[in-house]
Order: sequence, then C-alpha cells, then structure tokens
Amino acid sequence: MHDLRLQTDKRSYSMEENIKINFSFRILGGLRESFHPDVWTVAWEDYDKILRLTYRTMIGTRRGVTAKNLGGTKKAVRKASFYWSRDPDLPYRIWAMIIPEDGGPPLIPKSVEDAKAKMLDFTMNLDVPASSVGPGNHGLFGSAEASWGRRSFIEKGGVSGRSKPMVIAVE
Repeated sequence: MHDLRLQTDKRSYSMEENIKINFSFRILGGLRESFHPDVWTVAWEDYDKILRLTYRTMIGTRRGVTAKNLGGTKKAVRKASFYWSRDPDLPYRIWAMIIPEDGGPPLIPKSVEDAKAKMLDFTMNLDVPASSVGPGNHGLFGSAEASWGRRSFIEKGGVSGRSKPMVIAVE
C-alpha cells in the first residue's frame, strides 16, 4: 500500500463545524503489475474472468493514549470483470470492466493506466461533527487494508497501511 494520505479542509474547527476529511491510498506491487491486458487475456482463456478486491478503511483520532474511531470501519468490495470487447477504440480484445463498490454502473477504462487507477486507487470523503471529537488538539489518522483471493495470474494476498498522523484543533 502506498500514498496513504489524510487531508482536512483546515486545521482548526469550532464545536459547531463539520470536519471534512479526505482519505486516499493506492495499491502497488504484484497485483498492480499483473493488472494488464496480456494477463487478462490468459485469465480469460482460463475462464478466470473476475478479480474481487475487498478493502476496509478506518478514520480515527488519538489524544494521548486513547484512540477513537470516527466513522466506523467501512468494508467494501470492488470487482474487475474481463470480457471480450468489440469496441474498435480499445487497444486489446480482452478488456476489464470495473464494477464499483457503490453499486453504480460498470466503468469501462480508456487505457491500461486508467484501468489500474479505477481498480487500485481509492478515495473516500467523510464529514464528522467536531463536537463528536471534543475540544482540544487531536491527531487524526487513517488506516486501510485490502485483500484478494488466488487467481490464475496472482496468489492470494493482502496489503495494509496507516497514514501519518495529522493534528487538528477543536475549540
């Protein structure tokens, strides 16, 4: 896991405001390297047509030795389905369709890099009332873990990481 970033819209909040948090991360390594049309073709010929990626995220705050989970641990599943494309604009016959975790329509990437980004890059936004955090200085952090099952092109595996803490003040 790489580039775990936690950002807020500002550093100081009043008790009546909402803290707007943006948490993003990317999956790097063997899974990202093997997410390529040449591999998709071999997988498709082996009737191995779906890659399922399960991930969990958590945003928390730390004050002293106590930690508090701000938004609950969120679990989601993102899938890629390999299919025979008849679109003349796509550079390969076997292509990936990304099925988002929110239940929206499938996404058809325009390039290999776009497919990797749509499948393996994550961004989530969260609004937390500052009153639920409480007054004082707090260290915000985000943690994420992702896992996938064994496929014909990659072994079962997973990654996890935690962002650097970010200090905010609630008055």
